[in-house]
Amino acid sequence: MMLVNNESLPWPEKHRPRSLDQIVGNLDTISMMKAWILSWKTHIPDKRAILLIGPPGTGKTASIGALANDLDMELVEFNSSDKRNKDSIETLVWRAASQQTLDGRARIILLDEVDGLSGTSDRGGVGAIIKVIKDSVHPILMTANDPNSPRLKDLYKICHVYNFEPIDSEGMIRILTRIAKLNKAEVSQDVVDQIIENSAGDLRAAISDLETYVKRGTTSQSVESIFRDVRRGTEETLRRFFMTTEPKLARRILSESELDHGSLILWLEENLHLHFLSPEELDSGFNGLSLADLSLGRIMRNQNWNLLAYMYDFLAVGVAGSRTDTPYRKVSYSKPTWPLLVWQGNKSRDKRSDVLTSLSQLAGVSKRRATRTHLDTITEIIGITPSRIKDYANWLGVDKASLKKRGRR
Repeated sequence: MMLVNNESLPWPEKHRPRSLDQIVGNLDTISMMKAWILSWKTHIPDKRAILLIGPPGTGKTASIGALANDLDMELVEFNSSDKRNKDSIETLVWRAASQQTLDGRARIILLDEVDGLSGTSDRGGVGAIIKVIKDSVHPILMTANDPNSPRLKDLYKICHVYNFEPIDSEGMIRILTRIAKLNKAEVSQDVVDQIIENSAGDLRAAISDLETYVKRGTTSQSVESIFRDVRRGTEETLRRFFMTTEPKLARRILSESELDHGSLILWLEENLHLHFLSPEELDSGFNGLSLADLSLGRIMRNQNWNLLAYMYDFLAVGVAGSRTDTPYRKVSYSKPTWPLLVWQGNKSRDKRSDVLTSLSQLAGVSKRRATRTHLDTITEIIGITPSRIKDYANWLGVDKASLKKRGRR
């Protein structure tokens, strides 16, 4: 992969392939793409677009850029950061696809991550893309991560659809070794192997991890201590975890997460259904998750941290290993909401318990009796005369809010 002048670029951009001979993986698919693009020289094919589907970091966008360079074609790219609503597609994209270039060169139109069209700002976007494809005089190539996205349903009918698979270890070794050499960095084979293992076939992530390793200047440290310090954010943890079905890799991803154990289980519970779509996957995945939660409960109750290995096994084997039918897809993850409701309920119960404790002590009766014979009467009085709430709060030595909430029921 060629170096560019801008040394400040992140390595995945700095070493983006400029030619097909720098591409690894999915070579048969790329050959079919190239043959289809070359066919435009003699006639416009029946299907004027290709849709490439595969996980992030498998070379979908990179291969299109390399093809454009090798074939000396102009590449016009519309990526997910651009505004891609119906109006902009019908004007900007349609103009690029339906008009000839000024210098007479052939042109490739790239629409990146079309499964990311969502929300009101993108409404009508897919319909506009279909119209552009039908009118195009240039080859259109699109990429997507999620094969099950409902936004792709209509595109499947009018496009050639090719799947991109994760990059294998041999291809990754070639690229990472070449990049290390270009940057005059000495990286052992052990480090390269561990970076590859962490990446789950995501070459872009592997190159980013290599950059992190080299720029830390940690060649004297053990491989384990280096990558133990690489803490993954929530989004990246979930993405990497759900991308793999290999237990060993899933365990490593979990160990690198910045999430504490309780939060990790809550995030997985909230989002598991986004990746597990079949009843069998859901049943197996939630079973593994419940066993992990049970293990964590025993750890916290008895402080027996020897059980942590079992929790990781239940998550790595029982959850990650349960995705057997549904292809990986890029999704938006939701923050767990029910723990907040539980916390609010607990706070409410704590306040009510304070009231009952005071009442039982003052009246010399049990809390159960205080509930029936005292608290209900007090709350009825407060409901009729709200101004009395201060008097009762002072008498009981509790916060007014603990009586106010009860009085409004």
